Amino acid sequence: MTAAVRTYRWQCIECKSCSLCGTSENDDQLLFCDDCDRGYHMYCLSPPMAEPPEGSWSCHLCLRHLKEKASAYITLT
Repeated sequence: MTAAVRTYRWQCIECKSCSLCGTSENDDQLLFCDDCDRGYHMYCLSPPMAEPPEGSWSCHLCLRHLKEKASAYITLT
């Protein structure tokens, strides 16, 4: 996570806002990515989430990064 956090302006838990809409309103609706610690409102996601997921959750940016790394690895082997 440390490497991912160094790529953007990190926010403490008290200042955390949604990476999509930019607001900190409805903080009870914010999800935090387990890979980069960015915050996202459940209703800002596409598709929106009605309930927080059980277990770990990764944002679209981290999922894309992981897919690119996996694709590069497969290409090399």
